[in-house]
Amino acid sequence: MLTARPGRGDEAATGPNVDDGMVTAELAVALPTVVVTLLAGVAALSAVATQMRCTDAAATVARLAARGESAAVAQAVAREVVGAPARVEVVTANGSVTVVVRSPTALPLLGGLLRLPAVSARYSLPVEPGVR
Repeated sequence: MLTARPGRGDEAATGPNVDDGMVTAELAVALPTVVVTLLAGVAALSAVATQMRCTDAAATVARLAARGESAAVAQAVAREVVGAPARVEVVTANGSVTVVVRSPTALPLLGGLLRLPAVSARYSLPVEPGVR
């Protein structure tokens, strides 16, 4: 039912509008999409940052192991660079040292709720002369 305001003619008709509530419905559809997109972006950034830390740790541990440092010292350094859950493998064979560092990717504030794949980095260096 439409009513007209006195003195305003037909342009001032008031009544139920078909578009009432459209913004609420659009927001209800769009907001979860925005949240999921932001979460995916944060997850990607977290994975890249963890990958970079793993690469830095693998290079550092490979240099230490190539100079003759013990595996325990090298692993402690890697865990300091990457974090506690990092796994470090040091293999010395055929005159070279190969280091593999693996670490799970965790999201800030949501670490236990979402399981992201672990990232890893591998680095190899020749053993320095005079080192066994």
